[in-house]
Amino acid sequence: MNHPNLNLEEKDIYGLLNGVRFDQSEWEPVTDEMPEILKDKIRKNVLKEVRNKNYLKSVKRSLMAAAVLLVILIGIGTVSPALARNIPVLHSIFEIFNDKFGTYQEYIPYSQLVDKSVTDNGITLTINEALADDSTLILGYTIKSDSRNEDLQMAGTNIMGGLLINGSSPKGVGFSGEYLDEKTYVSIARITYHSPSTSDLLKIDLTVDQFMGEKGHWNFSFTVSKTELVQKTRVFKANNQVDLPEGLVTVDKIVLTPIDSTIYFSGNYKDQNAATKAMDTVVYRWFVFDDQGIELSSGGGTFGGNEAPYGKDFQGTAKFQAVKTIPRSLTIVPCRFPVISGDSAKTEKPSESLQLIDGNYPLELSQGKMGKLIIKDITTEKEETVVRYTAEGKAPYFQGTNLYLKNTAGEYIHPQRYDIRRDENSPNDFTMVFPALDLSQGYSVGTSQFTHMDFREDLKIKIELKK
Repeated sequence: MNHPNLNLEEKDIYGLLNGVRFDQSEWEPVTDEMPEILKDKIRKNVLKEVRNKNYLKSVKRSLMAAAVLLVILIGIGTVSPALARNIPVLHSIFEIFNDKFGTYQEYIPYSQLVDKSVTDNGITLTINEALADDSTLILGYTIKSDSRNEDLQMAGTNIMGGLLINGSSPKGVGFSGEYLDEKTYVSIARITYHSPSTSDLLKIDLTVDQFMGEKGHWNFSFTVSKTELVQKTRVFKANNQVDLPEGLVTVDKIVLTPIDSTIYFSGNYKDQNAATKAMDTVVYRWFVFDDQGIELSSGGGTFGGNEAPYGKDFQGTAKFQAVKTIPRSLTIVPCRFPVISGDSAKTEKPSESLQLIDGNYPLELSQGKMGKLIIKDITTEKEETVVRYTAEGKAPYFQGTNLYLKNTAGEYIHPQRYDIRRDENSPNDFTMVFPALDLSQGYSVGTSQFTHMDFREDLKIKIELKK
């Protein structure tokens, strides 16, 4: 255990190991010795983490104990598969987001370490970790620049534009990100994909040849296993139909995994005019509620006609947050929005509710037929302004995402993140965080009146999730 960069004495190791809790029944016999190349790789990774003194300051006692125990096990040539599954991912992007915003907690138990970095032209891209089920790939990554860069959050499209999953391009990508400092940006990409392969391994090839105007080569190749999540996937067949003005939509199945919920649907347009209208003038969004009436937050989806089943004009998916326990049923409410052109968006002033922030709470903001927001308080603390509020109405989570601040000139103040934090015990209570503001300078808090939104409760369907 002597290593010039590992400054741990024997008493420190014993002290750390005293904090490790394990059950002898978890140990599994290992008949094959670990390959030397794998031993060396894990040893180097652990030593690299220990060398990072800044990181050591924030590492929990149990994490350090696990790392030291792994080094000891490598020394004798065996490692318990049960233990290896429970070793935390170092520098976990998912843990960073969960600690700060209370989001992505469901990803942490299934995270797989990738830890690959490429540096070119002063920019380092690191793929930290990944996980996948049958339709979603999640990547946690870090972008670090040699100099201050305010555009790192815009780099996601550059990165994922060259992504192949088992040789195929993804169907859709969404991003969440956060600056750790002015040179470092961490992000999570949620990628919807379809692969004809029946393998539980996804082969990921990522080719980036341009980064924010800088040409270079940031290329990656690695695999992600979806075995664990696939084993915990529940599929519920359905045959429920929604008769929309433009077409008849059939819910084919609902797939619940530990990281998301997916509704698969297909359908037919009523005529060509309806097809044109559906694509050019209106758009639908589905709101989904569990058997307790709690709205599931939306996670995007796919839609198209090129790969629709025989006899169908279109098919698609709608993704939502994961459910902690399997509900008895899900209720779907379709909502119709008009497509607003760019010119109309510039000239048409949306209806809004706006109130001056004067320190008197609660403040009530009407959202028209959808309901209202109740602002409980707005405070500036720890270099950020925090808005705490409750949403009441037909779709509380969606309503909660539509809160904003304006200055005296009527300009929007962008939040630090557009993901709102939801209270785990009171699911209609939310927090939104903005940069630190002097609230005495005439700021206002506002929301939309949703005048163009047609929430079709008359078309809602309830799908029983039978075992």
